Amino acid sequence: MCKKVGTAEKGCSCPNFVDNSAANDGVQTWKETLEYMDSLVVWGQESMKANQKLSALQHKTRIMKALQSSKACMKEDMTERVAVQNKLHDICITMCKELGAFPEKCACPGYKDTTDKTPGVMTWDELLSYMGDVAEASATAIKGWKSLR
Repeated sequence: MCKKVGTAEKGCSCPNFVDNSAANDGVQTWKETLEYMDSLVVWGQESMKANQKLSALQHKTRIMKALQSSKACMKEDMTERVAVQNKLHDICITMCKELGAFPEKCACPGYKDTTDKTPGVMTWDELLSYMGDVAEASATAIKGWKSLR
């Protein structure tokens, strides 16, 4: 009946109607996903049966080959992850600047706020650091003066 009315492709509400139009191209439906998962289970069971038939030496060789390729894949994967994280880090800081959260409220991973929280006012840590620098400079100067004698 929907075909006669002209709603067979898009708006059909008939029971057991399956839309075979191109609307789902490139998108996997739940039914397709469940079928794929079932086929993976069957494949896994068949692989296990095949592995049980292997001798211990064949099985060890197969595992070693898999480990070698796995290590190579892990190394390649790590380089890709580092590149993505570096790219995201730059984007994160740019986003914080655009939102006005930079530098005080920027919560990007690996970012440390190094701006002076008390401009024009010396904190105890800054004072102690300055006094240490003065002591070192004066000790060096005194040693220089003594060497002139």
